[in-house]
Amino acid sequence: MKNSKSGFNWGKEQIFLNVVKGLEIACSRPFMEVDFVYIPLLIPAASVESRRRSSVTSSGNHWCLAVWNVKGRYITLYDSFFSPGSSFVSDYVSKFCQVLSSAFSYLKVPGYVDNLSEIDILWGSYTIQTTRTDCGIFMIKYAEMLMMNKSIILVQQKQVKDYRKQLAVDLWSHGTWKQHNGYETPLEMLDHDYGDHKHVQPICHSQSE
Repeated sequence: MKNSKSGFNWGKEQIFLNVVKGLEIACSRPFMEVDFVYIPLLIPAASVESRRRSSVTSSGNHWCLAVWNVKGRYITLYDSFFSPGSSFVSDYVSKFCQVLSSAFSYLKVPGYVDNLSEIDILWGSYTIQTTRTDCGIFMIKYAEMLMMNKSIILVQQKQVKDYRKQLAVDLWSHGTWKQHNGYETPLEMLDHDYGDHKHVQPICHSQSE
C-alpha cells in the first residue's frame, strides 16, 4: 500500500515497520509507546567525503546520535565530528525524518496521521572529538550519559581509551553471564519474529523508566 503523500510503498517495507512496531530483535517495544528513541546514525563514506574530503574520519564512515522525541515531533542531534548546526548533517538527517514521519502516518499514529510535515531537527550541546577515529565511541557515550540523565559535556577525548576499555569489559562480562546462564542469542534471520521478546533490551525508553 503506497502512501501517496510521501511516495513510500510501506506494503513492501515490513522489516522497517516491524522495528517501529517493536517486533524485531533490535527493539522490543513499539516506538509510539515510548517518549524517546535513541538512533545511532551511520553516514556513509561517500556522503562524508563529498562534504569534508580533507578532514574526513579515517574509515570514511561517520557515526552520530539522534534522539527522537516521539510526542514532541523533533530529533536532537549529537555529533562529535561536525559542529552544531552543520547543514550537511541536518540535510542528511532530514531524509530520515521524512521516513519516520511517513511510517507513523501509515501506521495511523495520533499526531502523525495526514500530517507529513518534517520532524523538527534540533542540536544538543556536546563535546567535539579531536581525532579522526573516535566518532563511534563518542556516540555510545553520548547515549549512555543521556539515558542516565547526565551531562554529555563530561564526555572528553582524553578519556576515550578508558571508555574503550570499559566497553570491552562490559561486553566480556555480559558474554560471560550469558555463558554461565546458558543463554544463546538467536541468529538474526530475515522475517524471523524471534518468539518471545520479553528478554530483549529495548533501544528506546520512557521518562518514567
